[in-house]
Amino acid sequence: MVNLLGSIDAMRTLVPLTVCVLALLCGCGRKGYTQGGGDAGQFILQRALASGGRPIATNGLPAISGEWRYVQDEFGVAVFFPVSQFSAVDAYLRSAFGPPSSQAGWDVRDVGVAIYLQRVGSNTQVGIFPPMSEEQMGRAAQKITEEFEKHTR
Repeated sequence: MVNLLGSIDAMRTLVPLTVCVLALLCGCGRKGYTQGGGDAGQFILQRALASGGRPIATNGLPAISGEWRYVQDEFGVAVFFPVSQFSAVDAYLRSAFGPPSSQAGWDVRDVGVAIYLQRVGSNTQVGIFPPMSEEQMGRAAQKITEEFEKHTR
């Protein structure tokens, strides 16, 4: 039973991250994206708070200016920046949420939402995902499978 519970905790982190990664890989074009405007840091903070995030700071955070876009679905939101913005985005997330829990980013258990930060090709990507119920994880797994099959044929 302990192993099952451990795997459920792992699924709660891995499923949202996998959904976002697949969304990023499958949606390589700009179709479906919304162009952001203003301080992207405030957008990230608002989305994290709306999903149950618990930042360590909300005032005096560095601004993230420049070009950015996002895509949102029932599982969370992904925000995209030019790869040159990685350091600024990393500094912002560390200021708002503290040091990352893992190499992938911040864990739901630590900050109330799963947040990942990575460089992929010419993009800096941030994913924000609320905790998921078993039903949501099942739907996310189904979406992963469908997207994977659609783009590997």
